[in-house]
Order: sequence, then C-alpha cells, then structure tokens
Amino acid sequence: MQNHKYDVVVIGGGVVGTAILRALSFYQLKLLLIEKQPDVCEGTSKANSGIVHTGFDAKPGTVEAECLRRSRRLWPMLVENLRIPFIPCGAVMVATNEEEKQIIETTYVPQAKANDVDVYWMSAEEILEMNPAVTTKVTGGLAVPGEAICDPFWATRAFGEIAVLNGAEVVLGHGVSHIETVPDGEDLRLTLENGGTVTTRYAVNAAGLWSDEIARMVGEESFSISPRKGQFILTEEAISISSIILPVPTKTSKGVLVSPVVFGGFLLGPTAEDQEDKWDRSTSEAGMESVLAGCEKLVPDTRQFSTIRQFAGVRAVCSEGDFVIRPSAVQPRMIHAAGIRSTGLSASPGIAELVAETLQKAGLELQANEQAQHTLPDLFSEEQDTGEIICLCRSITRSEIVHSLKRPLTPQTIDGVKRRTGATLGECQGNCCIPKIIDVMAETYPDQTGKQPLKGVKNSYLAVVQGEKQA
Repeated sequence: MQNHKYDVVVIGGGVVGTAILRALSFYQLKLLLIEKQPDVCEGTSKANSGIVHTGFDAKPGTVEAECLRRSRRLWPMLVENLRIPFIPCGAVMVATNEEEKQIIETTYVPQAKANDVDVYWMSAEEILEMNPAVTTKVTGGLAVPGEAICDPFWATRAFGEIAVLNGAEVVLGHGVSHIETVPDGEDLRLTLENGGTVTTRYAVNAAGLWSDEIARMVGEESFSISPRKGQFILTEEAISISSIILPVPTKTSKGVLVSPVVFGGFLLGPTAEDQEDKWDRSTSEAGMESVLAGCEKLVPDTRQFSTIRQFAGVRAVCSEGDFVIRPSAVQPRMIHAAGIRSTGLSASPGIAELVAETLQKAGLELQANEQAQHTLPDLFSEEQDTGEIICLCRSITRSEIVHSLKRPLTPQTIDGVKRRTGATLGECQGNCCIPKIIDVMAETYPDQTGKQPLKGVKNSYLAVVQGEKQA
C-alpha cells in the first residue's frame, strides 16, 4: 500500500475504532481502518465484562457521561440492525451494611438523576427473590433496570462489517509507526510498520492503550495513558442470579461483580491493578484470590464454582480523568478518541457520533451515502447447512466455521474463528476441535494474496499451543 489517499483513516480496531468507522461509512467518504493486531477487538475490547452500562454512575458533565447518554438512545437500533447478542437483564448495586447504603443514597442516586437514568431502591427481600444466590447480609440495593449485557466481539465485528459493506477498507496486522504532515500542509502521511504509506485528509486516533503514543507522533503530549489490568474468572456453573450484581464502588474501581454472560455462564471480576506494561495480560494466583474474595461478599458460594477459564484485560487510565475527544492542539487534522476507560463498549456508539460531529467542525464535509446499508444482512441464509459437529463442547457445526471464514471481516487466526463462532470455548478449550478448525480453514481460504493461505493459521496454532504472544 503506497500513498493511497483517504478522507479519514481510523487508527485502532477496537470497539471504539470500528464504531467510528461504521458511523462515517454512512457518508460519501473514502475510509480506512488500520489495526496492528491480526484481527479487530484484540485489545481492551475483547477482555471485559461485556456490560452495556447506562452511565447512571458517570460523573455528570463529563465527556464520558455525554457519550453514554447518546449511546442509550442508539443501542436499541444497533442491537436490532446488527443482530448483536444482547440481554437486558438489569443490574443491582448491592448494599451489605448501612455505610454502603448511605453511599448509594448520597452518591449514586443523585448521579443517576443528573444523568437522567431510571433507578429505584430494592429491599433485601426483593433482591433475594430475584437473585437467591446473593448474600443474606444484603440490606437492599439500587436497581438499574436499563443495564444489559452483550457480546463485545460481536459488536466490534458487526460495526466493522457494516462499514466494509458500505465501502470502507480495513488493514489488519500493520500498526502505524510514523505520522507526518505532507509539504502542502493539507494532508497527513502515515507510515505503517511494513513500510507502506497512507495519505489522508484526517486521522482519528482510536488506538486505546496506545493512543498517547499515536498523539506523540504528531508532537502532542497533552495526555498520557496508563494501563490497569483486570483479571476475570469465567464459570459455567448454574448461579441463581438473574441480574448483574454490582458492589458499591471504591475510589479506584467499580469493584468485582458477578454477571451473566450473553453466550452462557457467569463472569466474576475484574481486579484493578495499575501496572507499567501495556502488554501484560497475565493472570496470577493473587489476582484470582482477589476476584474470589470480592465476589464471595456478594455471592457466598463463589469459591465452590468450578472455573472454565481465567483471563485478564488491560484498560486505559487517562491522565485527564475523562474521555479525550477533540482535535489535536498540535495537528488539528488529527481527532483524538482517547482515554476511553472501562465504559468504552457502552459508550462506543456515542463516541462515534461525537467524533463525526468533531470532524465536521474541523472541516470535513459530510454528505449522506444514500447507498449505505444500515442493517447487517444474513449473508448465508440460502446456503445448505452442513451439520457435521466440529466443536463438540459448544455444538458448533462445520457450516458455522465456514460461514465465519466468509464474513466481510475475515478471521486470520484460530482466535478469530473462536470469537466469531464460540468454537474452542468449551470444557476442552480447543484440544479436540483446533485440528479440525485448521483443516476447515485450509479448505476454505482462497489464496488471493499469493502468500501461503495457512500462514496466519499456523502462527495462531503455535500461539495457542506454546502460549506465545502475537505481535
């Protein structure tokens, strides 16, 4: 790729970046998204609670609160149009003593009111009737009926796919290494890690944990990003809760929670561990103990649950304490969508809307793309189903694997197939089905680039087996 000129290049393929790409694809623009990882949703977006927050507890007047407010209006349409797995289960912030009750009444009820989010007080008896597994020490709690859960990867992938169907381009596996202003001063030239260059009128910095490093490439140092690790436990035990069970937050974290998972099971966590390494997604005995100790205060039987997987994600902590959505003070053709913390999934539609408005104010003309699709079509509804089971644990068929390989955003790795189909997520964790998936990939992938079609598959398989970190 040499000197292709675009109207907007989005840097970062997480849920925020793909949401922005989708929003811009409804206009007559030449668009490109660049992601350094081999797939979208490889960073913070893939390792989180999957909760779609209402923003009831957001600090009023912040950019974050505004993005969450916008998103509440947009999510119902997105769920319908993009077929995003979504369960409006609601949440309860549980008080286990008088002090926590007072914090809820003096902090979170007023914040919810200021953010125009419906909440109400539930008695201990009402909570236990709906959620029998909750501790009997509960004294009551704040019900937030608008809270929901979704599949974060499905949302990220669907945002990207509808944008691709509307003409946007996506480059995976190549990060941005350098940004410069072209001599006429009207465009930006982005150099990729593979040596290729891209020229664009505007760039959007949606690089997540690395958004401060992208900002440095245009000479801006107005904000910095620090990594905060969150460790999770996934169980498929039957837990008698019907809502997201929230603790009363601390100053550093929303605390560990117990939540249903949209594709089955329950999620416990996360921790909040400040660290220096943005790549460190390791789990630890201490982290698991912290999750269990926190969750058993809410659900006493926590330690009896068998775990199917432990994992960690790393989220951004911004020096400004809020989302950074604005033009760069140094290079106004760079729009920042940075400092996005744990509510990034929930706020992504609103962030995208605000970024589009910011680009327009910066001089980008937005003319409607009358041919744009808003609804993700069922691309394979007329194909004959092949019922051979590939993943026994999850009952994933060969057809489901093949269909995932023909999506507008084609998976290049085993992980990509996993997050599109659920294969390898069962009890055997892929030990039985990975060889079969590799066979299907070898049979399905057309070699359109002249490279070995199994290159990405082979690297992914080694990473699964040997625990290697993919660059």
